[in-house]
This record gives sequence, C-alpha cells and structure tokens, in this order.
Amino acid sequence: MNFLAVTGLLNFLSSTFIGVFVLIKNPRAPLNRYFFNINASIAVYSIGYLLWQLNGNPDTGLIWFKVLFCGIILINVTFLHYVFAILGKLPRKKLELIGYYCVNAVFIILNLLSMLYTGLEPRHGLGSWPVPTVLFSVYLAFWIWQLLYGFILLLLSLRTVTGRLREQIKYTIVSGLIGFIGGASNWPMWYGIDVAPYANILITGYIGLMGFAIIRYRLMDIKVVLTRTGIFVGIYTLVLGGPLLIGVRTNFGFLSFLALFILATIGPILYRYLMGKAEDVLLAKQREYQRILNESVVFMLREHSLDRLLKLIIYGMKTIIKVDYAAIFLEDKENECYTLKVANSFQVLPEGFCIPYDNPTIDLLKEHKRPLVLEEMSHLFHSDTDRKIKMIVPSFFDNRLLGFLLLGEKESKTFYTMDDLQTFELLSHQTAMAIENCLYMDERKKTQERLFQAEKLAFIGGMAEGVAHQIRNRLNHFSLGSRQIQNEIAEFQKDHADLIKQNPAIQEAFDSLNETSESIVENVIRTNAVIQGILNYTLADDRRNTFSELPFKDVAEGAIDLAKIKHGIEELPIKCEIDPDAMIYGIMTQLMESLYNLIDNSYEAIEEKRNTFKNAEERKNYEPIIMIRFTQQPDGSLIEITDNGIGIASEDARKIFAPYFTTKSSFKSQSEPGIGLYVVHRIIEENHKGKIWFDSKYMQGTSFFIKLPLQNSAL
Repeated sequence: MNFLAVTGLLNFLSSTFIGVFVLIKNPRAPLNRYFFNINASIAVYSIGYLLWQLNGNPDTGLIWFKVLFCGIILINVTFLHYVFAILGKLPRKKLELIGYYCVNAVFIILNLLSMLYTGLEPRHGLGSWPVPTVLFSVYLAFWIWQLLYGFILLLLSLRTVTGRLREQIKYTIVSGLIGFIGGASNWPMWYGIDVAPYANILITGYIGLMGFAIIRYRLMDIKVVLTRTGIFVGIYTLVLGGPLLIGVRTNFGFLSFLALFILATIGPILYRYLMGKAEDVLLAKQREYQRILNESVVFMLREHSLDRLLKLIIYGMKTIIKVDYAAIFLEDKENECYTLKVANSFQVLPEGFCIPYDNPTIDLLKEHKRPLVLEEMSHLFHSDTDRKIKMIVPSFFDNRLLGFLLLGEKESKTFYTMDDLQTFELLSHQTAMAIENCLYMDERKKTQERLFQAEKLAFIGGMAEGVAHQIRNRLNHFSLGSRQIQNEIAEFQKDHADLIKQNPAIQEAFDSLNETSESIVENVIRTNAVIQGILNYTLADDRRNTFSELPFKDVAEGAIDLAKIKHGIEELPIKCEIDPDAMIYGIMTQLMESLYNLIDNSYEAIEEKRNTFKNAEERKNYEPIIMIRFTQQPDGSLIEITDNGIGIASEDARKIFAPYFTTKSSFKSQSEPGIGLYVVHRIIEENHKGKIWFDSKYMQGTSFFIKLPLQNSAL
C-alpha cells in the first residue's frame, strides 16, 4: 500500500467516524446533519481514492475514479450548504442552493459518462491519472468559484457576528482551508505536473477541526487550538521524520530505531513543556482572573448573609471577568419557580422576573448539570433577551438545583473558553455550598424567632405538661413493647417457616398477636393526639384564660403565627380585612386556638386540592387564598374565614363537628384524629355562648362563620 492509498484510508476512516459521531451527538441539530453530509461526501471520495490507488488495472481503476470524482463534486456543494446554514442564510438562499445542486448533478452525470476525462495514464511512478477534457476545465473553474464564494461569505460575516457563532466560523474557515488545500494538491497531476499530492492527508485535519467546531467549539479559543496543533505537528514531525532521515541514510539500521525510541520517549514530555509555556502566554490574563475567582470562594463560604453573598458574586462577575450583564436566580418553592434575586442591571430582565419549574431550559439544566451557552437556552427568554445573555451556570446541592447565574457577553468581546467553563463549574459548586450555608443560617434565625413566638403564645402550664409527659412515657413503653412483639414474631416466622406451615394454628395465633399489637400502637397514637387536644383546650395560663375585651388583630396574628410554626413556612396565603381598632370580647387563648384550628384546616384543604392537580399548568394557574374578615354588628361580632381549598363533601357536612371525625388522609388522621373542629365548636358555643356554622362547595372552597355576643350578652 503506497502513501496515497494510506491517505485515502485515513480520510475514509476519520470522515466516517467523526461524521457519525457528530450526527449521533445531536441528530436534531441542522448543523450536525449538514456536517454529516459533508463527511459522507468525503467518505465517498476517500474510499474511491483508496481503491483507485490499490487497483493496478486501468479499466477497474477508472470505475473507482468515477466514484472518487462523485465525492469531489458532492464535497463542494455540501460545504456550501453548510456555510449557508451556519450563517442563517438558508431561507433566503434556498433557490440559489437548489441551482447549485442541479449544476453539480449535471457534472455527476458527465463524470459517469466519462466526459470530464478520457482515461487513466501513468505519471512517473505515481500511478495512473486521468487526462482532463475541456469540460473538466469548466468544472474546475466552477469548483474554484464554489470554494471562493463560501469562504468570502464566511470572511464577510466575521465583521458582524460575535460570541459562539464567531468562534465557530473561525474554525470553519481554518479547517476548510486545511482540507481544500489538501484536496487541491491532486489537481496538478491532472495536467501533467508531477507533484505528488501528499498533502491529501490534510483532509483528515479538516474533518477533525470541523467536528470539534460542531461539538465543542464553545470550549476552546482557536488560538490555543492552532498553537497546540502546531506544536504537536512540529514535535512529531521531529519524532517520526528524524529516524526516517537517519533510516534512509543508514538503510534503516539500528541507529534509526534507537533514534525513534529516544525521540518517541521525550516527545510527550517536550510537548507538555512547550504547550504549558505557550498557554501561559496565550491565557495569562484569563488564568489571572480565574485565580482571583478561586480565592474569592473562601470569602463566599465565610459569608452568612444571603443578600450580601449574592451581591458579592455579581460584583465578582462584573469586575473580575468583566461581563456586561450578570444576574442570579434562586429557587422559590412556594411559587414553584426560579426568581431573579439580584442583577447588576434590571434593563435586561425586570426585578422579580420568574422562570417556572416546567421551563424546558430548567429541565435541561437538571438533566445535564453543566453550564449552557446561548444556543441551548432558546426556551428560556424572549429573543431580545437572548442577544444579551450568553451563558447560564447552574448551582446544585445534593442534586437539587438551588439556582443559576446568568452571564452576558465579556466586555472584551472575547469568547468563553474551556478554561472559563471549568472555572465556572468549580465556582458553581462552591457557590451552591455558600448559598446553602446562608439559607441554613437564615432558616436557623427564623426558627429561633418562631420558637420565641411559640414560647410567648404557649397555651399550657408546666404542671399539665408534666402530667402529659408522664402519661406519654408510659404510652410509648406500650408502643415500643408492641413493636418488639411484632419484630419477635417476624423473626420466629423467618426462622421456623417449615414448622408454621405444618401448624396453621400457630400462624393464626401470630396473626392475632400482630393485630392486637397494631391496635395498641394505633390507640397510643390516638391517645397522644387526644392528650394534645386536651392540653390545647385546658389553657392553663390564668392570666390569659379569663374573659376580657381584646384587639381582634392580636388574636388573628397570634393564630397565624401558630399556623406558620406548625407548617414550617414563613408565609401563608392569608389576606385580612380587619379594622386595626376592632375589639372582641372573649378568652384570648381560646379564641386564638379556635382561629388557629380553622386556619390550619383551610391550609390543609388548599394542600389537598393542590394534590388533585394532574399537571404543572394547573398548579401554576391555581392561586390559593385564605381570607379573614371581621365585622362588628349591632348584636355581636362576626368572624369569617374563607378558603378556596378542596371543600367539604355533602355527605361529610353533618359530621364535621363530631369528635374524631376527619376528612384528612389516613396518615394525617393518625396524628390529628379529628378533634380540632370539635374543640372549636365547644369553645365558641359552650364557653363563649356564640355560634359557629359553615358553607362549603366541594372543589371550590369553604367559609366558616363565628358569631360572638357582645360583652353584656356574654356575662
């Protein structure tokens, strides 16, 4: 196999592998498909080239040369198609492109009819080459025009495009020049100029660079790529060429193999050394800001204020990396979206801008867990914004997307490189830890505040609580003992399965014991809940357990705070229509307990309604609300608590105030066995001589009404 045949083989293998790889990488991307078409054309050319060089028979060789030339014709037109696509000119150039395909189709027919050349003739030890006709010269002129036209369009576009597209066009120009120089090196032989087309091997370099441009062009500065390529070629020309020259002069004796061994050993070391020095010069400025960013991570982790942390990150992006826009979004669980928290300017996105959970780009971030560039964010923002935002960097903590950083273009107009993305990935991990640390500290502070409020609003005295504690300790012993019995039964059944099979009575006895044990556990749970209800109802603080005239605003706020504590949330979907000066007559703790139970029921009804929604769109459109109204009437005070939760089914309405009746799930009913509304009914109608009723529609909501008498009527 001669060297030219080797070039054909290498070109065929590289075009096939890289073409298929790029297509599989993203088969829906138009550029990937058009690049595959180029590689398919090169593969046709290369396989024909290989078999033509391997075949000594002129007639058979001519057949393979026709295959080769079909590939040549297809390469140019598919390359032009790719150029139109990358520049976004396909819609306007559609008819023009069809014209080019038609002309090239004519030349393919002329090629198959042997009208572009007359046959193959020997060329001074370089195989048999075709003899061109006048029609071939016409085609060669057309070939050159297609090539020049494509490169002119690419060069002109560099004046207007920026960012990722600019970098891709650079790769296309450089790689295209390499490839077409390699292919054009064959033309002199057609006209009797005996210059061996060894540069045909450059087509493999063209394929590699183009593939890199398609898949990873956003990751590396072309200066770095060309430098690395140049150093690699230089070193391995030395590694392979030096022993070859020695071998030619010494008839490939021991000296040439020794030189090859020595140079092949030091080659990688020399490459790494020279590449390191070159990158130190090319990327000096970039690595300096990366160093500063890495050092700033220490200060981030020390910061406990979320607001200051976010501002610090934005400041770093603006002053260190020098981007024209930076913004941070954080998760908002309550609204099921990611909300804009801080930005160096609100001209791009308005303050409070939200991106819902179901946005396709959010799904993409969660799937890939890596920075995304502009073209991958097509579903995130409007087109006007797309031109401003060039990159999005996610922050994950325990596989949970805490938020993300948006970055605009660098002020230098340079592209984000591989080193940039590696720095951002590291920064995102550290940022996630810092954000989670701040969130923990904020939650800790809020928890302390809630505990303080809970202490101020405690309903039970020390004695009652102590008695309840003693009772619960003994109940827990019952529960633990029952669970131990169940575990022992399970172990016995496992170890003596055969014995039990032979004696069904033993299994029946075990089943009965298990049922009894489970009943004990369930009753312990219910009894604990009853004790808690009694404690809430006894209200041992004498100072707060007497009738007095009370500001209704204080009663409502206390009940709301208790609901927040129970559900562990900072805010409830509550609106109040209350006159700040409105007064009510009653027992502070009992009224607060009553309102708390009604608010709690409303919140549970809202959550239950949320769970009935089948998709995110329904949840998004649902706006929960709990409304508290107070009206002073001539004969008493009217309190209304309304929600738009799941409502009460008609068959449950008459049992709603009965003890131990609940409409909650079986799990919740174990810990909250339906005594809340029963207690409320006792407080209002027995203790305060008032009245409580409700109005409800299933899947629409419920309104509870409390009518309390005036001071003179209650005495």
